[in-house]
Amino acid sequence: MATTNAQLVLVTGVSGYLGSHVVDQLVHAGYRVRGVVRSAKIAANKEAFSIYKDAVEIYGIDDLVSGVFPEAFEDVHDVIHVAAPLVGRAASAEEAFTVAVEGSLNILRQAEKAGVKHFSFASSIVAVSTGFLAGDFNKINEDQWCEVDKEGILNNKNTDPVTIYIAEKVLSELAVWEFADRHPHIEVTAVNPPYFYGPFAPGYKAYVGNSTISNSIFSTMVHLYSLITPKDDFNSPVPYFVDVRDVARALVAGALTSPPTSQVGRKRILLSGEWVQPAEIVELVETTRPALKGRLNEEFKKNPGGLKQIVDNKRLGEVLGLRVTPWKKTFLDGIDDLLRVEEEWKKAGLTPKYPDTI
Repeated sequence: MATTNAQLVLVTGVSGYLGSHVVDQLVHAGYRVRGVVRSAKIAANKEAFSIYKDAVEIYGIDDLVSGVFPEAFEDVHDVIHVAAPLVGRAASAEEAFTVAVEGSLNILRQAEKAGVKHFSFASSIVAVSTGFLAGDFNKINEDQWCEVDKEGILNNKNTDPVTIYIAEKVLSELAVWEFADRHPHIEVTAVNPPYFYGPFAPGYKAYVGNSTISNSIFSTMVHLYSLITPKDDFNSPVPYFVDVRDVARALVAGALTSPPTSQVGRKRILLSGEWVQPAEIVELVETTRPALKGRLNEEFKKNPGGLKQIVDNKRLGEVLGLRVTPWKKTFLDGIDDLLRVEEEWKKAGLTPKYPDTI
């Protein structure tokens, strides 16, 4: 565990699935963490992260977009920005863009003003390309950008939430890089993953007392849960994934140990797990967890496959010195933890609840 003299890292979004893993890895690496959450979540997160004793402090910020909070950056050496809007949560595309872009820039501006020199943030593979969603499995690289029509989206009130989400990821990452270009004394690293799966971190407690199967409770693990749910019309698993622990490791390494941009160029890190065929995933679960055979999602079992790896993870190794977790470990660790959550619900007298939308 960290000591009171350890380097302090500010992390936004610590109450989330990914953010809680970032905290866990930082603490076990000997760092102190100042975790940012909304004020209404302070008490719950202080309790959740109390397992780390004085290595983690919780700080409340309600307005990441325009708020001024210099106290949050006192004694901070590095910033890892994980907080981001969920798909479909904003009232409009304009609000989604403002929260995503200005939220990231506001954190970055105040960090720079406070003298912080190292900043990493979670972007997404969809800021690079969305071709894989339509069956295009050509290799992609860190120089590519997904094309978005900002004005067209803003002028069309019927734009679907996923299109808005993709655009906000592109626009927010572009804004951060523009800031980085104007402030070369700050080392910036972007991490661009697909969906991430794997077990929940010890400090993640969103599912405690709430058995609703939704993005807000399970984050992207809602898709893995749909692999072992018999409710076929609820959702279908997404095979485009990476281990959540790998994403957290990349964010930590990007902020704390990555070589300078002057040596390795812009640190935009694409990472992905092994995109195996749905049939292989089903076979893995059926052979290693035979008790789940009757629960497997029938729609997923019918998927014809044809997936190909589109990210080579070369920069992940060259710049951050990391390798991705084997896909079997990601899936089995994630499924085992979902079963653990179900047992906790059962002991608490709760049963899974399926909303109309996730």
